[in-house]
Amino acid sequence: MKISSHEIGHMFGISHCLNANFMMNGTNSLSETDYHLARACSLCQRKLNSSIHYDNKKRLLELKNFFEKQHLNTELTLANQDLNLVQ
Repeated sequence: MKISSHEIGHMFGISHCLNANFMMNGTNSLSETDYHLARACSLCQRKLNSSIHYDNKKRLLELKNFFEKQHLNTELTLANQDLNLVQ
């Protein structure tokens, strides 16, 4: 999921990002990939939204539901924090 999201980001014109610990960071090993969170940083999120316009609140709700079903607790917590900021 993380590698696919990373590569899809490239398809939308987003290059590697040095901002924190997110999916658009480049990695050289599986352990590095596992370390990164399965989400885009706020800068990459803005880049993506400028390429394809979408409802960020709807996106976050769908991500929250996905993370909950997949038991991805760290990402779920972060999605909930993001939702609290947009509501």
